[in-house]
Amino acid sequence: MASRLQPQPAVRSGLVLLALAMTGCVTVYQPLVGLQRPIAVDPQAPNNFSATRVLVRCHPAEGVEPDVLCRNLRSSLSKQGAQVTTEVVRPSGKVSSSAQSEAAPQFVIDVTSKLVHQKDEPLLQLLNIVSLTLVPAISETTYGQEFRIRDAQGFVLAQQSFQERFVQSFGLGVWVLNGLIDLLIRPKSEQVTGDGYKEEFTRDLHGHLAQLLHNAKVRARVMNSFVTEPPPERKEPPP
Repeated sequence: MASRLQPQPAVRSGLVLLALAMTGCVTVYQPLVGLQRPIAVDPQAPNNFSATRVLVRCHPAEGVEPDVLCRNLRSSLSKQGAQVTTEVVRPSGKVSSSAQSEAAPQFVIDVTSKLVHQKDEPLLQLLNIVSLTLVPAISETTYGQEFRIRDAQGFVLAQQSFQERFVQSFGLGVWVLNGLIDLLIRPKSEQVTGDGYKEEFTRDLHGHLAQLLHNAKVRARVMNSFVTEPPPERKEPPP
């Protein structure tokens, strides 16, 4: 009876192949709208936004966790010297916020990130199963972000739309091939078999947000330079 419980060689081979295939995902990040533009601000500089009070307000959308997005943006701006608080607007209209700053924010950043498009190829998925993942199954997912920056009075200082696509190939064959190319040819920053695509996208998005906030600060400074103080009251001489 005990021998019947031992898996057959074919079953063991199938389990090994399945375990290897579970790691066989190759994801390629493709910057689309807005993210391809060059930026002048270094998002790693610790003093980009020193003494700048910012409120980041994340709005919910399909396929995106606004809590995670707000935390990531807060971390990025805080590392650049900004004093950041966050708010997550719930579908019910309720707002959950981080610890509030004593002073009112100078800039309010409204962020909406959403799933724009998702595409799977059923035929490739079938061939992937039949070939035991040697033929890759390919899926594409496109996300978009809307950023709008206002001053304390609600005036819009800057706004920008971004989009990015992630192409995921699932299969042992494509994973092994790209793994060899990563090992022998590609530099570490361009490798596709790990989580490098996440770091690349994060670097692009945070860099463009830093540039957008910098542009908003410059515009606010220019606008304030046109504000003139009212003339002093003219005193009439005594009769």
